[in-house]
Amino acid sequence: MIEIKTVKNRLIHETSPYLLQHANNPVDWWPWCDEAFEVAKAENKPVLLSSGYSTCHWCHVMACESFEDNEIARILNKSYIAVKLDREERPDVDAVYMEFCQAMTGSGGWPLTVIMTPDKKPFFAGTYFPKTRKFGRLGLVEILENIAKEWKVDKARLVGVSEEISGAIVKRKETVYGGDVSDIKEPVIKAANGLKWSFDKKYGGFGEAPKFPSPHILSFLMRYYLKENEEFALQMVERTLKQMYRGGMFDHIGFGFSRYSTDDKWLAPHFEKMLYDNALLTIAYLECFMITNNEFYKDIALKVLKYVEREMTSPEGGFYSAQDADSGGVEGKYYTWAKSEIKGVLGILAGNRFCNTYGITRQGNFEGLNIPNMIETPNLDEIAGIDHMRQKLYEYRLERYHLHKDDKILTSWNGLMIIAYARAYQATGDSIYLETAKRAMDFIENNLMEGGEIYVSFREGKKSSKAMLDDYAFLCNAYIALYEASFDKRYMDKAGKLLDTVIYKFKDKVNGGFFLSQYSAGKEGELLFRPKEIYDGAMPSGNSILALCFSKVSAYSSRHKYFCEFENQIEFFMSRIKLYPSGYTAALTGVMEAVYPSRKLVCVFRNQGDLENVKRIFSRRFDPFLTVVLRSVEEADEYKLPDGRDEAFYLCEGNVCRAPVFDVKEIVEMV
Repeated sequence: MIEIKTVKNRLIHETSPYLLQHANNPVDWWPWCDEAFEVAKAENKPVLLSSGYSTCHWCHVMACESFEDNEIARILNKSYIAVKLDREERPDVDAVYMEFCQAMTGSGGWPLTVIMTPDKKPFFAGTYFPKTRKFGRLGLVEILENIAKEWKVDKARLVGVSEEISGAIVKRKETVYGGDVSDIKEPVIKAANGLKWSFDKKYGGFGEAPKFPSPHILSFLMRYYLKENEEFALQMVERTLKQMYRGGMFDHIGFGFSRYSTDDKWLAPHFEKMLYDNALLTIAYLECFMITNNEFYKDIALKVLKYVEREMTSPEGGFYSAQDADSGGVEGKYYTWAKSEIKGVLGILAGNRFCNTYGITRQGNFEGLNIPNMIETPNLDEIAGIDHMRQKLYEYRLERYHLHKDDKILTSWNGLMIIAYARAYQATGDSIYLETAKRAMDFIENNLMEGGEIYVSFREGKKSSKAMLDDYAFLCNAYIALYEASFDKRYMDKAGKLLDTVIYKFKDKVNGGFFLSQYSAGKEGELLFRPKEIYDGAMPSGNSILALCFSKVSAYSSRHKYFCEFENQIEFFMSRIKLYPSGYTAALTGVMEAVYPSRKLVCVFRNQGDLENVKRIFSRRFDPFLTVVLRSVEEADEYKLPDGRDEAFYLCEGNVCRAPVFDVKEIVEMV
């Protein structure tokens, strides 16, 4: 048998860490590009699309079993055009074919495996496949050989299948959304009560294992508590936040949260750490601290930010994307411990104390080893006296194995982390957090924006792919968060400009809402259809965050067009929300802006010193339903500063403004 030598393929010219992981495969990979499909047409070959991301465990498994394998490479190189896609760089392409996968198989996930015609119309889809048939799952060799044979003898049937499937999906995507908005409070209440029924009273979280953190659910419940004073909503939040920290999903040695838990106790995580999870969880912990004034939640949030600063921040101030679950080819190897190993590092007495605190046993709690956790530790204060032991273990762990880091910098996820740092400043008053947030925003503006265009990703001096809706939405929300922390009106002005661009580039003027991608669709377009995501999954959808952004910018600027877009978004969501309210909690956070009377506080000043004093007061408050607008006497427009007064405060609720108040202490008590 002639060996296929491992040579660098076309992916060697890419910057994506995921694509570069496959640059030495014997498979003759193409990146997603028009030329790949032109070659497929010219050579009359079907296209295999494999989509994933660099820290995906099962992507690694499939790569090792199949894409590094000479037999698989021979089949692919002879009979297919093979295309590799980083789903984090092109989430729109991934969303299109994930839609097909879910429609054809009833489920989805990564790696995503799709076989399609040269016209980009799929006729086969699935996720992970072993090389050969195993445990009832088809093998990739069998799949590829059978489809290659059928393409030669009955291509018309496969093309017919692809046309039928594509037509049905595209037709479904043309659905007109919208619904009755006469009682928009009803789904808010139903969502809260639905979450109550699915809540795990013992360990927190919602539903059964695997358990995802879903921080936007917690943010919704905190806002529900603030408006409805329903104690059960806050109790669910607090129980979940405490138990997630106690479990092994939190890295008690090096800090930061893993992606999700495979069990109901939050003990055994899927060990990869994603920037977006850590950003959203930091926000949730800080908001809970600002509501309850319980230092416990703040301390956990600041530990996460310490991890981000230490391991996920570039020298220039941007934030990296993820850290891998695997090291040395084994999932979780970097994070798990033998009891003897800990005692060897710390000594017998100190080691025993540490093991007793963190649930470390001889038999282990994960494949014969131990995930440090505090699930059975009655007193969480015990850790204060042994932090020096944790630090020693952390330094020891750094020398263990190489842990892959996806060091591309994504605009959308950086937007989320900027919000987290802005909230940290509001919660602590420590200016270092605000400066970190500003520095990250400067990085995005300097490296991911050019000529009026925003880009998805930056790595090694190169930016790639025009921005998606999530990039604009999360970045807009980050500008709003920076304004709320600093009251620098330039940030709110930039948020408004982003919304103008979103309306121009992404709005579906026929069916409502906003498309995920600005890339064209249809016969001559790059995509079969322009995906539109509204469900709040691991992250809030861009459409959900836009509703909130339109509301905030409308309140700040008093520009009616943003308020109209806000109302349009609420109407667009309503039919879907009413069917499954608890699946749209981020969207409902925006809906709540319409359910409860919006409040706006306009502060007018003559003296810069008074202005700075009010900035300090209101930047430290957490009230998600209050918009604070600061104006100098020259900018006061309809809100005037009466003669003889150095400051005036106008509090407006709904469409009614109260008489001005002239004392800052009085207005603080009122709001």
